[in-house]
Amino acid sequence: MKRRLDALDGLRGFAIILVFLNHIDSYFIANAVPSFLKPVILFLFTSGNLGVTFFFILSGFLMAYLYANPHPREFIERRYSRIFPPFLVMVTCMWIFKLLPTLPLLARVSLMLSIAFIARIIWVYGVERFKKGRLLISLFLLFQAGVALWYGFFIMRRPPIWFDSLPSLLKQGTIFAVNGTLTLPLGNYIPLLDGVYWSLVPEMIFYLLYPIIFAPSVKALYKKNKIFTVLFLTSLFPAFFGVSILFKHSQGLTMLFVEYFIYFCGGIVIAQLVKNRKNKESTSPFLKFINPASFIVILFLSYLSLTSVTGYLTVIYRLLLVFPFGAIVFSLLEYKSPLGHMFQNKIFLFLGTISYSMYISHTAIIDGMHLIFKPSSALTNLLFLVITGIVFVLVSYAMHLIIEVPYFQFKPAKKEVAPFSINRYVPFGLSLLVVLFIYFSTYTSQFNFFSLQKKYSNTFPSTIAISDTPYSFTFKAQEDNMGVLLVHLTNAVGNTKVLKRVVNPLIQQRFQIRMKEWGGGNWYTTQDASPAEIGDSSSYPLGFPVIEHSKDKTYVVEMVMKDIDYRSTVLLNKDKYDLISVHQIPKQTLLKNPMKLLAHIGEKLQTAFANPEAQLVAICITPFFLLLFSL
Repeated sequence: MKRRLDALDGLRGFAIILVFLNHIDSYFIANAVPSFLKPVILFLFTSGNLGVTFFFILSGFLMAYLYANPHPREFIERRYSRIFPPFLVMVTCMWIFKLLPTLPLLARVSLMLSIAFIARIIWVYGVERFKKGRLLISLFLLFQAGVALWYGFFIMRRPPIWFDSLPSLLKQGTIFAVNGTLTLPLGNYIPLLDGVYWSLVPEMIFYLLYPIIFAPSVKALYKKNKIFTVLFLTSLFPAFFGVSILFKHSQGLTMLFVEYFIYFCGGIVIAQLVKNRKNKESTSPFLKFINPASFIVILFLSYLSLTSVTGYLTVIYRLLLVFPFGAIVFSLLEYKSPLGHMFQNKIFLFLGTISYSMYISHTAIIDGMHLIFKPSSALTNLLFLVITGIVFVLVSYAMHLIIEVPYFQFKPAKKEVAPFSINRYVPFGLSLLVVLFIYFSTYTSQFNFFSLQKKYSNTFPSTIAISDTPYSFTFKAQEDNMGVLLVHLTNAVGNTKVLKRVVNPLIQQRFQIRMKEWGGGNWYTTQDASPAEIGDSSSYPLGFPVIEHSKDKTYVVEMVMKDIDYRSTVLLNKDKYDLISVHQIPKQTLLKNPMKLLAHIGEKLQTAFANPEAQLVAICITPFFLLLFSL
């Protein structure tokens, strides 16, 4: 089987090339080629998400292939010790680079390798020598839980202006801790130190859920007939579609990209097909259709399909791509695979071996190169790509040797692990409760139970592209105790705009929004965010201290882009999502009057069930959970 898994390493090497090219400035190269070739250039330089898709399928396959029925604690310890030591090295470096954005490339590389070497010494001569790995990971899990509580249940219950006013050490420490523990989806105040961290969050959650939900489900499916298995697998598609719609209402949970979890499931299915195959040397008929040429065609068509749709269709297309991408991975595991032969090339295998170090370090190298070398023509653009690629591979290889190799060399002592036994209804039930909590909190109130929302139509005439010229509009509050405004914003990234040249990569482009009373002198609040943090936000929140007497008063909302660098444009959308104000309801008023409390609860439930989108989500997720519990 080693030959076949080598092909998977080669595919991983190809995927990391796509991710790397996705973050390379290609403005001059794109302008130098004939117009009919521009779609090809766009495909080469904007297909990083396709590479991530392969990473997720491979993760699902390898976990199911190597760990059929793992002990949760042992499995999580193995995966955490694999991903977090190199990751924490780069989080530390990226945090320093954010504080010192003009740090030269040589200093960046020296810092990365130095911190990696220190981490290696701690791991080899501290953790391994004194057998404290289990204790260290347990402490890290506790720290992760503590950061989650601090960020999700304390910071996010306060307006952004409160977080911005924190002492610098506490604020920067929180940014470092939230990024380092990958608890980013629990809120939207903390910026990503590196944009690629979003994909590590689903990966980590998959590892946490695999031994308690995914693996037991696979084991239980073996006891069911084929019809049930097909129905269960089919129910995954509407379930992930529904949860994806649900999570898009939350600023943080959008980072999960729930639809991508179908790729983990696809990888698990492929692992079961391979393990159950009777003739290991057999060749499937469809193999003749999966070759290097058709592989490129599949990728290009997948790219075109994703870039030609928006909204719900994007989620549907991503879900359906599990079939062609899964077929590609499965073909690599077949006997005499022509595509597998290509990916066993030494270059692909080498890049696949160091792909994790490449993944977490490539943006640091690219940003550092921008400090010393700015392309000014197609030739210099190409030269920038080649030089950056060479430096990037060398640094990644050094990082791999210093901090990744100790994990593979470490041979844990074999211990008797107590059998893991838990009623499967417990994790399944908890997952259902989490989804239901998010469901009702989303479609009854965007914030908390003791609040109500008021909509405002026609507050601005059309969809507005926010620029460096401030744009403002007014509205009259309908209730007292106003504390939050919700607006529909979109970070418009895509099509040819991706290839526009970045004027200055050091500039941190910001979107700013603020509000004050009409005719008032002082702004109630001013908050800003990176456009990348906005995404497609149907309800982007502007929080401020609760205005007790706000009813019938007119307020001004102003938006502006700071430091325009052509990477993106934020759109204020006029569509089905109206401007919404959120008003607090005094808790004592409801708690002292049971009838009012019951009426309030009834109103909340009615609001949820009367929402067409809420009904769609319920229809999508119900079959899956019914089948899940029938296991």
